[in-house]
Amino acid sequence: MSATIKDIARELGITHSSVSRALNGKPGVSPALRRKILETARQMGYTPNAMARGLVTRQSMTIAFIVPDFANPFFVEIAHAVNSTASARGFTTIMCDNQWDHEEELKQIRLMAEKRVDGIIIKSFGEDDSYLVDLGIPVVKLNPATRTDLSSIDVDNVLGAFLATEHLIQCGYQHIAFIGSHTDAKTFADRFEGFTKALSRHDRAVDERLVCQGEYTHESGARCYDQLLATGVPFDAALCENDMIALGVYDRAMRDKRKIPEAFGLVGYDDMFFAGLPMTQLTTMAQPKQKIGVKAANLLLDLIADPEKTKHRNIVYKPELIIRKTTKTL
Repeated sequence: MSATIKDIARELGITHSSVSRALNGKPGVSPALRRKILETARQMGYTPNAMARGLVTRQSMTIAFIVPDFANPFFVEIAHAVNSTASARGFTTIMCDNQWDHEEELKQIRLMAEKRVDGIIIKSFGEDDSYLVDLGIPVVKLNPATRTDLSSIDVDNVLGAFLATEHLIQCGYQHIAFIGSHTDAKTFADRFEGFTKALSRHDRAVDERLVCQGEYTHESGARCYDQLLATGVPFDAALCENDMIALGVYDRAMRDKRKIPEAFGLVGYDDMFFAGLPMTQLTTMAQPKQKIGVKAANLLLDLIADPEKTKHRNIVYKPELIIRKTTKTL
């Protein structure tokens, strides 16, 4: 027979209300006690009755995580953090991938609402957040919110691109290309703004011939590199909008036997798992992916547990320049 909440409370010598709060992801229990309760519940074979609990709490104990592309390791790393955090608080996470299709995004949001998920974490690309607020359930965005009654977590993309470009300039590279993606207009605009600001600070102008947009993929990075070469305009460095793009550029530069970093400097963005591998050692801008996922999940679950007391928050993290072996002082 499965253990009950009262059995767990008796075993630990605590109130059954404390056990209930921990198992249902409610506030009012310290992290250490919550972990102890969850571990004891696991050892005692506690199995929650999801249907009965849903009738009492009017919650499904599920959340949705909606992003544009699970082929992108950036979103996968955040997803792991969201899932583990939600699971520790008794929630199941439904993962959705819309392939950068806004209509598909809207369809997934409607479907999740119909399934009565308790909340949604989303990397959205709609210009107006009203459709998210109108859902009537807690939502946390993984990009800037356009309304004050919506929570969001983001990283300062303007600052990140500025620091990356500043690094290339300080290293001594003279002709810097910018290779990005047209699939996420806001991110591209912010990072291109940071790139432009850094050039302007050193009295340099953007050479539009050295700007290329494609997708967030290795193949797109390779194509853009070839397109830039075809212009005949010299460039001795590139800032890429993400590490997947940078990897494609890296492979093409190696094909052409360009000496990295002596003759060609390269900076990526995101610090994906492969950026630090021995064969690549990519200089990149790191985003705190684990921290983003944990914070997003906890913020959403707090909003679900107590929407009246939990304030909406708009959190912006600072990226960090990770210098490896694709740049050096010349």
